[in-house]
Amino acid sequence: MRTSSKVLASTLVLFAALAAHAADAPSLKGKWTGTINNAKGEPVQVQMTVTDATHGILRLGQSGGYVTRDECLDRDIPVVVTAQSASELTVDIKGDSVLKGCINESATLKIIDAKTVQSTLKDGRTMTLNRK
Repeated sequence: MRTSSKVLASTLVLFAALAAHAADAPSLKGKWTGTINNAKGEPVQVQMTVTDATHGILRLGQSGGYVTRDECLDRDIPVVVTAQSASELTVDIKGDSVLKGCINESATLKIIDAKTVQSTLKDGRTMTLNRK
């Protein structure tokens, strides 16, 4: 068997194993909402829509009557699902692809129950999202 055939076969086996594992994990597809405080301590609405097993959109908005001039608000920020298990979902938030300076980090969302996920960002802020 040639090297390229071996690589292709190995890749197919890996994808099959990942697909089988993902089938055991709960579906997180759909809309999730919550709030998080920004760096200034002001509440920000968070809406994350998981569109399929590997992609989603994060949208941040003003919350609780706070008026802020954050240019990252009200923009669709791509989210890439990098891993999912029965207990957590790991995503890369790609804010810089929309506007330089927007949130750009990885987050691991712990699955609390079928309607709740929770994450702690690198700077210590906690975000809880509920299925809408």
